[in-house]
Amino acid sequence: MNSSWFLARRLLLWRPEQRKINRSVLLSVAGVAVGSLVLVLSLSILNGFEAQVHGSLQRFEQELVARPTMDGIDLEATITTLAETGWKVQRYAERKLVLQADDDYRLVTARIVPDLAAEMERFGEAIIHEIPYTSVVPGILVGSLLADKLNLLPGDQVNLLSPLDISLSNPRPPRLAARVQALFEFGLLDFDDTYLVMDFGTAEQLIPQLAAYSSLTIVDPPDGGPDRLAELLPPGDWDISTWETEHMDLITAMRLEKLGSAFVLFLIILVAAFNATSTMVMTVMEKYREIGILRSLGASRRYVRGLFLRQGLLIGLVGVASGLGIGGAVAASQMRWGFIPGPGGLYAEGGLPLVVQWPDFILVGLGALLLSLAAAWYPARRAADIQPGQAVNYLK
Repeated sequence: MNSSWFLARRLLLWRPEQRKINRSVLLSVAGVAVGSLVLVLSLSILNGFEAQVHGSLQRFEQELVARPTMDGIDLEATITTLAETGWKVQRYAERKLVLQADDDYRLVTARIVPDLAAEMERFGEAIIHEIPYTSVVPGILVGSLLADKLNLLPGDQVNLLSPLDISLSNPRPPRLAARVQALFEFGLLDFDDTYLVMDFGTAEQLIPQLAAYSSLTIVDPPDGGPDRLAELLPPGDWDISTWETEHMDLITAMRLEKLGSAFVLFLIILVAAFNATSTMVMTVMEKYREIGILRSLGASRRYVRGLFLRQGLLIGLVGVASGLGIGGAVAASQMRWGFIPGPGGLYAEGGLPLVVQWPDFILVGLGALLLSLAAAWYPARRAADIQPGQAVNYLK
């Protein structure tokens, strides 16, 4: 065994006559372990939340949408041109409508898609209640929170009104009776509380000039889709967006939340590092004569400083290994068995989602070790400054 590591361990650990130091060492190791454990689990929970939100966004939002920036653009000609180059393109639109159920009215955003049955299939598990699909009666999909506010169930009849299409010749807004085909729930307030989905056949019965509000959506865009699509479309005529650009504020907020949580939780490890500093100062005072003997035998200041830096590294290594080991075991168990329940909505099934990202483990481990080394720097300097002559005559 390297003599430096051996002496560092002997100076720090652990003899019956130095119980106070032993307890302080244990508290320092426990503090680093708890800080590492809490930080890793918190980051894994935030990763799981972010993964759930990204999954919901990708299922609800169209992956790539091109919106005309001016009137008069021929959508059908653009669809034909893109289809000739191998792009699968569909019409797509959104429109503000009013949903009436009995005497209750709600302003909603109607997402208009080519095929309602295909959209239900794309939503997958987000469809929570439905009735057998039929195209005889116009059908719509309604968010679960919106349905709760209006006391709607699949099969209920509602009225759709388009107040934006009022004209001087007909001051009453166009009205259309429809049936609730299914309810969807993505666990995101923006979707479940404000959106309904309908197909173009239904929307054309309600909105007189629907073509003027239509956009294009790309089905299964290739790699580099936005850039490649921009090369095919006339510059300046189209605004191209993805699900990420549409919700950049939400994605940025989640990243900042993760960064802020990591910074705050690192304070636990910082407190443990301060405790390690006081522990090692006590060790320096307790081993004052032993350090002086080492110096008189020829040990350099650098050698003595290295002994105490190794002590800080030992505290960090044991604490980090314990914390990351327990955190990894809890995360792996949760991912497999889901024994920790989560709140409803987004976490309704499978318990609290945890996503382990190994870069998080590496950063937490390195950060804790660096803090442990920083905590050992002051005691190491004090130990290195001990003079052999003073140490021999020192009385504890």
